[in-house]
Amino acid sequence: MQRPGPAVRVLREPGLAVALCLHLALLGALLAVRAFSGFVPESEASIAVELVGPEALMPASPPPPPVQVPAPPPTTGILPLPQAAPITPPPDTPAAPPVPPPAEPPAMITARTLHSESVLANPRSRGTREALKTLDAAERIEQLCNLEAMSQIHAWKAEFEPDRVVAFAMAGTKASRTTLEAEGAAFRSRKQWYGLRFRCEMAATGKVAGFQFRVGEAIPRSEWAAHDLPPEH
Repeated sequence: MQRPGPAVRVLREPGLAVALCLHLALLGALLAVRAFSGFVPESEASIAVELVGPEALMPASPPPPPVQVPAPPPTTGILPLPQAAPITPPPDTPAAPPVPPPAEPPAMITARTLHSESVLANPRSRGTREALKTLDAAERIEQLCNLEAMSQIHAWKAEFEPDRVVAFAMAGTKASRTTLEAEGAAFRSRKQWYGLRFRCEMAATGKVAGFQFRVGEAIPRSEWAAHDLPPEH
């Protein structure tokens, strides 16, 4: 049987047990520090840091309040009458082109020199002079005017060679004791009939005193028979 003396003393002395516990705790802490200091991390991740100025940290100022437009005051009194819509005039229509006036006939040619007296004075006109003596006054005036017409036409244009004149071919004549007007006369030149207008004035002596004329267009052959215009003779 063992003696309990020393073991009991150990248990009964509290200072020794506390020292032993502190020693064990200090030893464990030392081992933990060494283990932590020997650990080196494999890599360190870089963290980007953004610097922020002091004005960014200040709170934003509130937006200005909207401008209030004052409402127009209510109108009082008599309201104006509604204005009528302006009347838009119709678009200008293009004016119709003016109707040209009818073309005036060319002016009649006034003879400066009369030829009937000199023609009758020619010895070859003896038969004509004798025939005129047998005619009454109206027929004699007509034949003298026809003779003057043929002479004036040839003197005006030499290509015309009149050999016969009919004063009343296309229309009647207007005759007086001193004047013969033929609006629708005709003359024949080189077997072709042409329209003619003339005004013949007679002197008291029975001679032609004045003559005016105008040559017209060629008369179609189909109209000759209707106006008694023979192709020959």
